[in-house]
Amino acid sequence: MVFVNGRVITMDSDTPRAQALAISDGKIVALGSDEEILAYQGSSTRVVDLDDRTVLPGFVDAHNHVFNDASRYGGGMTFEQAQELALSGGTTTMADMFINEHYLEEMQSFAQDGSLRIRTSLYLTYTDNCGKLTGDWFLDHPPVLDSPEMLRIPGVKMFLDGGTCGRPALSVELPEGGMGDLFLSEAELAEALERVNEAGYQAAIHAIGDRAVETALNAIETATDASSKNFRPRIEHNIFVRPEHFARYGELGVIPVVVGNHKVCRFIDAGGVVDIGEFAHTWHRPLRSLVDANPGLPIAWHSDVPYFADNLVRPISDLAWMVTRRGFRPDGTVCEPPDWYLAHAVTAEEALQFMTSNSAYALFMEDMVGSLAPGKFADIVVLSQDPLNIEPNLLIETEVHATMVGGRFEYCLIGQEFCS
Repeated sequence: MVFVNGRVITMDSDTPRAQALAISDGKIVALGSDEEILAYQGSSTRVVDLDDRTVLPGFVDAHNHVFNDASRYGGGMTFEQAQELALSGGTTTMADMFINEHYLEEMQSFAQDGSLRIRTSLYLTYTDNCGKLTGDWFLDHPPVLDSPEMLRIPGVKMFLDGGTCGRPALSVELPEGGMGDLFLSEAELAEALERVNEAGYQAAIHAIGDRAVETALNAIETATDASSKNFRPRIEHNIFVRPEHFARYGELGVIPVVVGNHKVCRFIDAGGVVDIGEFAHTWHRPLRSLVDANPGLPIAWHSDVPYFADNLVRPISDLAWMVTRRGFRPDGTVCEPPDWYLAHAVTAEEALQFMTSNSAYALFMEDMVGSLAPGKFADIVVLSQDPLNIEPNLLIETEVHATMVGGRFEYCLIGQEFCS
């Protein structure tokens, strides 16, 4: 198959833009001009006219609950229905972040019967969402970091503070009293990190509050040895981060996996989710500050659906929020962000980097997905417009016209004949 007459954003610094690409056996063969790529055309080649549509690497969602919470959102869904929804949003690779023994068996069965159509990484529970240790069961399922298989097990998930159970651990008094819930001490977390690293797993640490983030960074530093950075420790969410900790992520080689959306209208209309004082404005979802303090650090994106996001499995809304920090009420009116909130916005190019190559790195998959280059999987999303060449407030209007995984169209918007 060859795609021509399009706008190709590769997310590969060696060849950032192209007009066309060629695919064979599920992988990318070449990128270039229409003339260059049509030279690959043979008697059995299918030529797809993009008609000025934009092609990107498929979105890589580094942390969500599409499968393990499928029955709890959207009125209740099967694995197949939830997967179809994710594909319709352009997601081609993702990580399910709460896999216990029950869900592991279900996911393995789903993959074994050929139903899994999104590359999926499973993170096994080290603690439950209340911080309770779940035992050594995960050790019976060795980590799989570099496999091209559709189903992989890169690591384990640790809950360090509250969220769905308890409250985020902050360093200041909450309006309702107390400072939130920290489930593990620094020493306990450091010991856990050493244990999972020794067994070959990557650690993904849930930390919403600034006190939890500080504890996670300190524990990672304590547990660090010559080989630990090979395990690419991750901190999930990073909702409140104090300025003195911004640069520590890069210094320690920690990947911040940031939430790409927010129930902005609820936040703005209520005067703030957690009213802990104006001094904390620099702490709250500080994407801009994390980028500026850590040049070259692969900051990754996650939707965390069905939590946080207003829209289920719609990466475009996350892209628009990260760039504009705007939200929309049910009646369609816009929630314009205050200046301090808008100051944390990032550019469309930075946000796309979070959502593709950086998230692929967070999953140990950067050699397979996350950018378009010869030899990588042909996992792509076809968009109605070029997100790098439009006014930012128009990003939310971008449509996903098609999603391809391994050179096969897995989703095609009704009416789009090029992919039917």
